[in-house]
Amino acid sequence: MPLPEIRFEDLIEVHHDEIHRYLWRWALTSSGPDPEADAQDLTQETFLRAFNAFDRLRPGSNHRAWLYKIATNCARSAWRKAARVPTAPESVIDTLAEPSGSTPEQHVVDRGRDLILRRALAELPAKQQAAVTLRHLQGLDYPAIAAALECSEASARANVYQGLKKLRQSLDRPEEV
Repeated sequence: MPLPEIRFEDLIEVHHDEIHRYLWRWALTSSGPDPEADAQDLTQETFLRAFNAFDRLRPGSNHRAWLYKIATNCARSAWRKAARVPTAPESVIDTLAEPSGSTPEQHVVDRGRDLILRRALAELPAKQQAAVTLRHLQGLDYPAIAAALECSEASARANVYQGLKKLRQSLDRPEEV
């Protein structure tokens, strides 16, 4: 039984917001003056590239992973052109550092913890940052991460594992003043 054909418009409708959020998180780290505009530009570029390649997509392909792959490549290209080095997305920090209280004192503690996490994430290699983001923020499974990062599933697992391991090690060492 053949798979039903999917229209490109359906891909946009289903995945646009998710891809935009992913690119917005990475645009926050690019040091650009307007992360929202950067994310919108990257999202538009992602779907333009996807549209141009859509007719070459094999039937039964994982459309979500394919779009993440294109989005990741668009972001990398933009950072190379701007000579920017990506750092950890703000939203990873939000996910890892859930606020534990609402008092002003607790807010200060939470902000300090966020800063420590941001620094630790910024130390990760770009591929590990992307793998951790795709796994723990975007909720992609390892085959989809592998497709998005153009690596094997074992490499995707290793990048997530190594990224989390380095984060733990970085967070365990005393903060330098």
